[in-house]
Amino acid sequence: MKVKSNKNPYVETLRGVAIVLVVMGHVIGSASDGGMKVADDSFLRYLYYTFEYLRMPLFTVISGWVYALRPAAVDNLVQFMVKKARRILVPMIFVGGLYYIVQSLVPGTNYSNSLEDIWRITIFPYTFYWYLHSLFLVFLVVALMDSCKIMDSFRGLLLVALVSILFLVYRDTLIMEAFPNYFGFKGAIYLLPFFVIGVGIQRFKSVFKNKTLGGLMALVLLGSLVVQQLAWFGLVPYRFSETTGLGLVIGLLGTVVLFRSKFKVPSMVWIGNYAYTIFLFHSFGTSGGRIILQKLGVNHAPVIFFFSLMLGLLLPVVVEKVFNRFNITRLLFLGRPLRRQEVNLKLDKQFS
Repeated sequence: MKVKSNKNPYVETLRGVAIVLVVMGHVIGSASDGGMKVADDSFLRYLYYTFEYLRMPLFTVISGWVYALRPAAVDNLVQFMVKKARRILVPMIFVGGLYYIVQSLVPGTNYSNSLEDIWRITIFPYTFYWYLHSLFLVFLVVALMDSCKIMDSFRGLLLVALVSILFLVYRDTLIMEAFPNYFGFKGAIYLLPFFVIGVGIQRFKSVFKNKTLGGLMALVLLGSLVVQQLAWFGLVPYRFSETTGLGLVIGLLGTVVLFRSKFKVPSMVWIGNYAYTIFLFHSFGTSGGRIILQKLGVNHAPVIFFFSLMLGLLLPVVVEKVFNRFNITRLLFLGRPLRRQEVNLKLDKQFS
């Protein structure tokens, strides 16, 4: 497998692990009425639960780390956000819209919506594409703060992190549940602390490399994971949540500890290079794999799980290789800029 040399192999390994966990979670389903519709007391549900508080936080911390390599500034803020809109919002509309149509028309999907309401995906979160709405808002908030140099010092970044964590913990108290989740702003509140942590890991390396701090975080994380396992088996009466308590601790500390580990797995590096396209298109593979096997009369859960997982990971790789060849699909479905050579060729034809 060839790995792009201009990327950090340790971070790409984590990106690969993160997207595998995301796809695996969507294969299983967040509840017994989604994905494979597995029982709440099954091993696959236990597997989902074990990584529940780490999947999206890890993905988001990586996004913050990558952002910190080329952060926004006051003189490029508009250009920066235009590029993020192209990269995030354009695929959200076109890939999300395509998935919406498929869910509405193809028999065997778990959910179906009226085609008349497809416009709603531009304003309100839709399935797992909520992440793109929310991530764009996070980029906007962080870019504005960086333009004001709020997080240029560790003290400033720590203050932002603490405020964002407090806002997340009290989010559901401060914001009424009935209030519409316009543009996924509630999800953005969830993602912001993890994104800021990612910025900090890149921007203030010496702090996060401190051995004493690292050992303390690992110890607290280990204790939290033990309580999580005991809670699953009913041995301790603790209710976990993504946004508060030990669930939030696992997300925050787990991602930092993983970054400190610096392990490299070539297969994960390879998958990590396609992580964004896999995120965009994996449900076509996971849902398709499940439906195909069910039509063939295959109902063995492990077979469905592994086949859907592999299809969810590999189908998007093929999609990227095909769509990247054509300007229109490259832009609309991958969020990548038009190739200059093709643009110049079209301009030459217009003025020749």
